[in-house]
Amino acid sequence: MAPDIAAHGDGQTMYFEYEAESARWSWSRGLRELHALPAGEEPTTELALERVVAEDRPVMLARFRRHLEQPGPYSCAYRMTNAENQVRRLLFVGQSEAVDGVVKRLSGFVVDITEPMRESARAAVAASAEHRAAIEQAKGALMLSFGVEEDVAFDLLKAYSSQHNVKLAVVAERIVAGLSDPAFSRDEPVRSLLDIVISLGDGARGDGARRRACTTGALVEAERGGGQAS
Repeated sequence: MAPDIAAHGDGQTMYFEYEAESARWSWSRGLRELHALPAGEEPTTELALERVVAEDRPVMLARFRRHLEQPGPYSCAYRMTNAENQVRRLLFVGQSEAVDGVVKRLSGFVVDITEPMRESARAAVAASAEHRAAIEQAKGALMLSFGVEEDVAFDLLKAYSSQHNVKLAVVAERIVAGLSDPAFSRDEPVRSLLDIVISLGDGARGDGARRRACTTGALVEAERGGGQAS
């Protein structure tokens, strides 16, 4: 069973899990708010697609179906209309996880990379030269794990910096530190990085984030081995 991700987050972090066998979505509070999903109402694929801009909808549906057939990392940019009828440009990245070759779960996060959101991060970008090494390392990890281009990886870092009011360099340093943190140790690097990035929205590697990341990893490992997570 997937963890209750809707109970975590600060209203800005947008992450999700999808259980393939039950066709059940779990959305964080931020993602529910973006789609204006009322409390108690279950998110669905149809609901998500309704808000995607018409030109992007066939591509998103095709990508979704492909990720249910092929395990591995994924990323895709798309546009949607939010509750205020504003068009937002979003990027989702994550991983589809398989057991015995059959995809069981999709999980990942969504970041708003609309230009107005990026504007507020530019001052932080300009002041980050002294932390360039950590930023380059974090960008490289995102690029390799999720198969995104360098500018998209940088957009991800800037968007998290802006959303959580944390300096860009600090976001990068937390990602780099997480890669060597035993709390995020996984057999699959993509799963490790996914847990690290998601944890940034829960207090950036605070105790609660560490516990949730460890729980997520344990669930994945238990499912893979056919056992129970402790």
